[in-house]
Amino acid sequence: MRAVAAAHPSELDQVRLRGLIDEYFAALKVAGRSPRTIGWYRDNLLEFIRFAERDGRAATLGDLQAPVVRRWLLSLQSRPRRLAPSSIAGRVRTLKAFGTWVASELDLDSNPLRGVPLPRVPEQLVPSLRDPEVIALLRAVEGSRDPERDRAIVLLLLDTGVRVSEAAGLRVGDVDLAEGRCLVFGKGGKERVVPIGRRARKALRVWLTHRRGIRADDPLFAGSDGRRLTARGFYQLVHRLAVRAELQTRCSPHVLRHTFARSFLTNGGDVFSLQRILGHSPSSIQVTRRYVTLLDDDLREVHRLASPADRLSR
Repeated sequence: MRAVAAAHPSELDQVRLRGLIDEYFAALKVAGRSPRTIGWYRDNLLEFIRFAERDGRAATLGDLQAPVVRRWLLSLQSRPRRLAPSSIAGRVRTLKAFGTWVASELDLDSNPLRGVPLPRVPEQLVPSLRDPEVIALLRAVEGSRDPERDRAIVLLLLDTGVRVSEAAGLRVGDVDLAEGRCLVFGKGGKERVVPIGRRARKALRVWLTHRRGIRADDPLFAGSDGRRLTARGFYQLVHRLAVRAELQTRCSPHVLRHTFARSFLTNGGDVFSLQRILGHSPSSIQVTRRYVTLLDDDLREVHRLASPADRLSR
């Protein structure tokens, strides 16, 4: 099979990348990809195009090849403020996905970037809060301007593990307090039902009672102006609470998602149920495994309860 980049050089150099990525984004919208995902792809692809155009000429399909991508990655790694390995890997995934679409759309022999390997991302221990830190975070809610709302937000994130974008997108009608569940719209526009525990339901009921004249289509979480609380607003809220609680552990809505996952597993939940609750696809078990790693204290506690030698009858 011949190399794609060398198949028809003159034709490839006539296809401008900027026009091609506009068609790609339209295809992603039709496929139901979220605006956030499309925005991430756009930023990465435009960053690559700007690198390819550094000599003043327009970037073409002929630039979509492994040597150019490798030079781009080297330039990213040589920045004074180096990008994290996961950020580099995300850029490579974006380009390879674009290359796959280009190969299909233009009937090329294969993905022009098939020879570009994904950078290795070091496995890192997932940060999460311990029970005393969770209690301190909830106590910090008492100093909020809107404690009913903020308590409901913290408990919902802790009790369901939903992504911050999913929590921000919830409507009043998406929550069924009688059945103890909520309808979540996840990545790719996929819906899933997530259970909600008793304490989180109670906090949500207090918050909804606190609001008057709400309708099913109204945002579940809103500011004092009645407008939907954005994902950025969620991050700012959790950060304020963590500072007020004087937490030493880094805290964000994503850390609360990790906290839910760790607590779910250490309290008897199984990884397959966790996968469904978190909204991971059946084929993404490797993603779910990041949440499975238990901290040393968890392992010691599990060993204390299950130690084969200690359980022997004397």
